[in-house]
Amino acid sequence: MKRFFLPYIIVVLIFVLSFATYNLSTHNYEEKYSVELRYEQNYSLTYSEAIAAYTELDKNYSTAKLLEYGVTETGHPLHLFVISKSKIFNPEILREKGFRILMVNNGIHPGEPCGIDASVQLARDILAKKDGLWELMDSTVLCIIPVYNIAGAHNRSPFNRANQNGPEEQGFRANGRNLDLNRDFAPMDSRDARSFAIITHTWKPHILIDTHTTNGADYQYVMTFIGAHRQGLPPVLGDFYDQKLEPFLFESMEKSGYEMIPYVDPMGDTPESGLQSYISSPRYTTGYGRVFNIITYMPEAHMFKPFRDRVLATYSLIESSLVFIDENGKELAERKCKANEYMANQKQFVVSWSLDSTKVEQIQFKGYEAEYIPSKITGGKRLHYNRQKPFTKNIPFYRHYNPVLTIEKPDFFVIPQAWRQAIQRLAVNDIKMERMIKDTLMEVDVYYIENYETYERPYNGHYVHYNVKVREEKQKIQFFKGDYIVYTNQPYNEYIIQMLEPRANDSFFAWNFFDAVLQRKEYFSPYVFEDYAEKFLEKNPEVKKELEERREIDKEFAANSYAQLSFIYQRSPYFEKSFMRYPVYRGWGSRK
Repeated sequence: MKRFFLPYIIVVLIFVLSFATYNLSTHNYEEKYSVELRYEQNYSLTYSEAIAAYTELDKNYSTAKLLEYGVTETGHPLHLFVISKSKIFNPEILREKGFRILMVNNGIHPGEPCGIDASVQLARDILAKKDGLWELMDSTVLCIIPVYNIAGAHNRSPFNRANQNGPEEQGFRANGRNLDLNRDFAPMDSRDARSFAIITHTWKPHILIDTHTTNGADYQYVMTFIGAHRQGLPPVLGDFYDQKLEPFLFESMEKSGYEMIPYVDPMGDTPESGLQSYISSPRYTTGYGRVFNIITYMPEAHMFKPFRDRVLATYSLIESSLVFIDENGKELAERKCKANEYMANQKQFVVSWSLDSTKVEQIQFKGYEAEYIPSKITGGKRLHYNRQKPFTKNIPFYRHYNPVLTIEKPDFFVIPQAWRQAIQRLAVNDIKMERMIKDTLMEVDVYYIENYETYERPYNGHYVHYNVKVREEKQKIQFFKGDYIVYTNQPYNEYIIQMLEPRANDSFFAWNFFDAVLQRKEYFSPYVFEDYAEKFLEKNPEVKKELEERREIDKEFAANSYAQLSFIYQRSPYFEKSFMRYPVYRGWGSRK
């Protein structure tokens, strides 16, 4: 009998032991994972390994879920990993219950992968309830984009980052369309960016962290920081960031052993020349976040430091942000609501800023002495930071900006439905629009593009316009059933203005969405128009006087018959009104 039952007893024991092992492996601190993190050995996770790691956490923890949104240029969906202590994964319900959202974006530049590995490690530690991290999640939901630029992450090589100290392989900066995704938040040419927008407006984070690695100078810090800028946010958020959040992060990072400095982009050749903060335009993550009242910042781990230290410093900054939002989340949420109200009622918007070089502070900086030594290759001089000569000294820091161009918002914009690219981007960014229910003749303010400059070489796939000058006049414009009305009583008014005001640095006009209006479509034949021009000048003596004055002061014009006829043509009823007329119209008061 004993022999008969022995096999069954062994099977039961194996089952019990297996269950115990499983229980330990999924709920204790010292869990063993099938996807191994090896940043200690200078190795960064591949895209597939990162997704496998989050899939494993989703399977093992009911408080974690790996979600999919939209599609990217590789055909993959964009993933979002969510840790929610309440086990609620509906963002609307979470907001109703007062939870605060911290979102981390990784791998926008996959050659800078510190955040990819740091976020997996942090997610595992939180879910394993390590070092008090679980207690930080009582009123906070952590959302992690594992890898944003999926095509760039697949394009791995040891040679993608010539100036970077590891990891042994890293991804490539551009995505599948060779776009830099940290320049694509304004034009949104990529499917990646539009999927990112869906995530952003679904979850509406209170804080957004975009993880990076630096380029540039050498110095002692492992971590540098591109912060939100007080002047670029509504005052109720800007003051909170400037007085509470940023000081907390710098102090917390110093305590962690990874002291932090503002991003080192020297005003001159070396950091001693001074550093500056930025009011980012909407093409960048920090600029994109701010126009939606999201406090957004970038940790920039220093490229020369060991990969392990860069990962751990990034981990520490995200952890510090969790601590802050746990302690101050209620006030942050209240201020974000007030910022939305403020923005909906704000009358004037700055669309261009310039750094004020007359207002300078001093900050302590820990660097290395810069030397110019002979180059063994060129025979000239090369810049060299001598790590045997560290220093601590005060250097200039510039962080005050002056408005260059401030505009008053209209009560509404009208966008004809023909301009689908602009309309689609407004829609994906949660901008509320109405459609006209019938054909309507309406008096509106129109802009004529008087002048603009264009970069000679393409920038992220566009020949971007800048230094735009406009002339404004009132006209009656025929609109049609289905054309779009965009009212400016929305919490995202900053985005609306930045995109639809043609003089803004990152407007849809700047990114070539309306270039068709910059080309004339109708012309005249001189031999035919000559007779009309003679009669036109007789009936319009003011034009004749203007023509004569122009001939007097411009001899080249006076010698050019076609130029003179063109001068008249442009002032005649035949000249097309749509030429150089910006096709987004400004309305005031009632549109009835």
